[in-house]
Amino acid sequence: MSNTIVKVAAVVLRGGLLLVVRKRGTPIFISPGGKPEPGETDEVALARELREEAGLTLRAAEPWGEYTAGSALETATDVRIRVYLAEADGTAQPAQEIDEVAWIDADYASDGIRLGSVFGEQVVPRLLAEGLLRSRHRPEPVGDLVLVADLDGTLAFENRPPGAAVSAALNEIAARDDIRLVLATSRAPRGVRALVGPLADRAELLCCNGGVHVAAGTVKRRIQLPPDRLRALVAHLDRTEIGYWVDFGDRFQVRGGGFPWMSYPDRIDLEAGEEPECHGAVKLAVDTVGNETLLNGLRDLAGPGLELFPHAGGVLDVTSTGATKALALSMILPAVHGPVVAFGNDANDQILLAEADRGVVVGDGLPGLEYAGHISRVAAEDTSVAAMLRAAVAQARIPIGPS
Repeated sequence: MSNTIVKVAAVVLRGGLLLVVRKRGTPIFISPGGKPEPGETDEVALARELREEAGLTLRAAEPWGEYTAGSALETATDVRIRVYLAEADGTAQPAQEIDEVAWIDADYASDGIRLGSVFGEQVVPRLLAEGLLRSRHRPEPVGDLVLVADLDGTLAFENRPPGAAVSAALNEIAARDDIRLVLATSRAPRGVRALVGPLADRAELLCCNGGVHVAAGTVKRRIQLPPDRLRALVAHLDRTEIGYWVDFGDRFQVRGGGFPWMSYPDRIDLEAGEEPECHGAVKLAVDTVGNETLLNGLRDLAGPGLELFPHAGGVLDVTSTGATKALALSMILPAVHGPVVAFGNDANDQILLAEADRGVVVGDGLPGLEYAGHISRVAAEDTSVAAMLRAAVAQARIPIGPS
């Protein structure tokens, strides 16, 4: 007679990729989750497990069924799992007893990845049947290549312009008629021009995390923050004396006198007691250095309808729904388009990378993303990134198979 273990588990999907984790000393990847502690609701248990195992903050959870199978890790034991579709903030990182995190597609087995019984036998097939999980067997896109790349930490480093090798590669790409070059960045147009110079007018720009679209030097679209929601957020930040800036795309207002790297002519430092404008803003940027718990409070205050993107450098970006790089790219592309190759390095690039036909992670961020068959990784170094840019262009029309 077998024992039965009851657990809760989170299905965390980003861009059609599924988050799984591997505990230290085991060869099998499982879902983030575990046994509820006495008195815990399923949602409280999920939040704790996501935080403890992957460093994520649970935003929402929706019941997605109960599944039972023999345990892949313990003999003579069944596991019954209550599964939830979960949304979570943050970058998944191995924590506590977790040795590795991975973002997998439906063809994970071809890479030798083994999943726990419930997820491998029941959850993944359902995700694939419902079109929620990416498959490597997709029609090959036809048309001109779309190359979309983040700037800071991807093409440029330490707040300096791209190096000589990357600059040369970008100029070669921009000169081609069969490639659509898109720079997707948290920077406003002013910051892009300061970083890449004339190249900014030869590429399309998705600025402020997709909140501003610029083509041929002209603003084509702006997605504004809801004024009432923005007013509540800045009032909270003012009460807690946390620095921020409110960006309008063509100018920005700063509270707290920080952000020394943002010394542009269109910077406006607010005086004590002076209220920031809340109409027409496309992004709120918050200084989170020394305020690591700030994300939870801002998420609760922001509510649904706003996007939050923490950066490795300690700045948290807040934009309106729809102002993400991936969504902004989908809005400017025709229904039928050529292959998309994406380059990025941190959380606000993850879905862009996941949804592209080929993705390249620059540096050590976004651990486990390269488990997806279409994503690779390159060192955050000028000549390495330049070589990968050229290789991505050369290989764009080669179907991506199992890695």
